[in-house]
Amino acid sequence: MMTRKFATISAGLLAACTALAVAPASAQTKLSVVHGSPVKHVVSILGAEPWMTCVKEKAGKEVDFNYYPAGQISKTPELLRALDSGVADLAPVPIGYVSDEMPLSGVVMLPGLGSTSTEIVTAYSKAIRPGGILSKEFEQLDIVPIWAMAFPPYQIVSTRGKINSLDDFKGRVVRSAGGAMNLAIQQLGGSPAEIAIGETYIALERGTADSTISAFASVKPFSLQEIMKSMSSNGAFGTFSNVMAMKKDKFDALSPETQKVFIDCGIQTEQKFAQTMDAEAKELAKEFAALGIDIYEFTPENLAAINGALGNVQSDWVKRLSGRGLPAQETLDGYKTLLGVK
Repeated sequence: MMTRKFATISAGLLAACTALAVAPASAQTKLSVVHGSPVKHVVSILGAEPWMTCVKEKAGKEVDFNYYPAGQISKTPELLRALDSGVADLAPVPIGYVSDEMPLSGVVMLPGLGSTSTEIVTAYSKAIRPGGILSKEFEQLDIVPIWAMAFPPYQIVSTRGKINSLDDFKGRVVRSAGGAMNLAIQQLGGSPAEIAIGETYIALERGTADSTISAFASVKPFSLQEIMKSMSSNGAFGTFSNVMAMKKDKFDALSPETQKVFIDCGIQTEQKFAQTMDAEAKELAKEFAALGIDIYEFTPENLAAINGALGNVQSDWVKRLSGRGLPAQETLDGYKTLLGVK
């Protein structure tokens, strides 16, 4: 027969175990947010930081973050691996660097698809959400897209003579983020050199590359204005996208209310990002011109020739991915529909 003393101790142990079992449900969730961009880069100041602020304001004390920007834990090309390994709970996956793992998502980088950041981000956000044309690539990697960002169409930057026509691309070594950007550079007659964005300054300074395709907003965070001589302003050389993604098991562990906060704050963040990028591109063009950098527009004739060459990039992209058994044409057509492009 159980003694009263033993029964009392057992009851106490049961109560303690029960308390331990339920404690995690009410404990604050701590998540690591990791990225490789400088603290003054738009990925930081218009992406990760305002999103975290929004979440903490709306979720109260339920969620907090350990924030590791500027490559403290992972460099930009390794962010998908950081998610996969569990080093990061959330990270902005750089689509141009993961073309092997997420080939169809590279549709956002193709030239000629969208003329502003707002157009591109709005369409791309719909494409990556559950049921969207790109959602399966995220599901297969067990990650959940939270928000997307894409720069206004990229321009050509040169540290030597201005690239003013299609012929001027010949013999140029152009820094590339990979994926569809490589195809674009090749179609223009240049030679792509895949170089991480953080290493672009050194590559241009040393002559490893003499040009790069870049958004206006990506120039100052990497000090490229110190060495560049010219930059176009009306080209359409594709873009680059980052998608803040979260480990699926960590997302599933959140309450439905908190999950909604994450997504709602994500949509708010990406919309604000796009609007800001479109406005800042015009202001940065004026600022760089004041520094003595040649900010120029392609003539209608030269722009038509350049865009004609870039028109082949989409068909080459479809052919290459279709050869791997991927629904590239269906993806491109679906993305064009979201953009309202025929």
